[in-house]
Amino acid sequence: MQILQFTFMRMLSAIPVLIGVTIIVFLAVQLVPGDIALSILGRMASQEQLQALREQMGLDRSLVVQYGIWFTALLQGDIGVSLSQQLPVAGILGPKIINSLILMAGSLFIVLVFGFLLAVLSGAKFRSITDRVVVVITLVLASLPAFWLGIIMLYFFGFKWKLFPISGMYNVASPGGFWDLIHHLILPAAVTAAGSVAVVARVTRSRMIDVMAQPYILAGKARGLKQSQLVLRHAVRNTLPTFASIGGLQIGYLFGGVIFTEIIFNWPGIGLQVYDAILQRDIPMIQGCVLVVAVVFVIGNLLSDIAVYALDPKKG
Repeated sequence: MQILQFTFMRMLSAIPVLIGVTIIVFLAVQLVPGDIALSILGRMASQEQLQALREQMGLDRSLVVQYGIWFTALLQGDIGVSLSQQLPVAGILGPKIINSLILMAGSLFIVLVFGFLLAVLSGAKFRSITDRVVVVITLVLASLPAFWLGIIMLYFFGFKWKLFPISGMYNVASPGGFWDLIHHLILPAAVTAAGSVAVVARVTRSRMIDVMAQPYILAGKARGLKQSQLVLRHAVRNTLPTFASIGGLQIGYLFGGVIFTEIIFNWPGIGLQVYDAILQRDIPMIQGCVLVVAVVFVIGNLLSDIAVYALDPKKG
């Protein structure tokens, strides 16, 4: 019952956050310099045509009124109509969101598995050779820009050694289903996950070091318990809340950070879509993409808080 009550309260607290997100998304796009009507019709348009389009899109009204109209439509599932494609934004973004979620899921799997393994190996053997090697690895991963790492991996693993496909989600000539998707997913997921692996490993390692210095761990050593027993049965369990917290925060970060990866690997997701929308100054599409990323980030934080609460030894 406690976990259900906690989940319900966290969901309620997320509502004002989401409303605040809609305000920020709306203002961030609306306050960008430039005339939207002029961008759509071009410089050859007359003033009458520009004014007519502004009235049609509601651009001649105050920002408060524009936000009210946009938010009301948003509650009904209407994000707007793409200016460049003249199609509902929600319909365009649906498949893109699924594609980005697939990329995010693959990246998150890499982050959780390798981040946790590196943290346990390093934190359980503080100041050993293994610890120092892990620290160097995570420092390098944290310092590599995603776009640079993507280009390097694309060149070596895609062009030079031809181990992985260089673009897309499937083989265009002969799509191979699930395993074809996994084959295309490995490189972009690894690039997207690199920085987050370093963050998760370093934060979880710090917690593991603190746990290994606790009196009950020292008492277990004095009783002759093996290092593996102390780590797996006691230290890991008390490290899980920190791991779940920092791991959950990576959900939104990974989903929002796929823009560079999707551009480099031509992955047909929301990152590539928002890039095209920015180039075309497609305001409704930009708003929809940014809003989706923000909502995923809030949901990721919510799931992280629930996981931390459920894994807390004091609640267990």
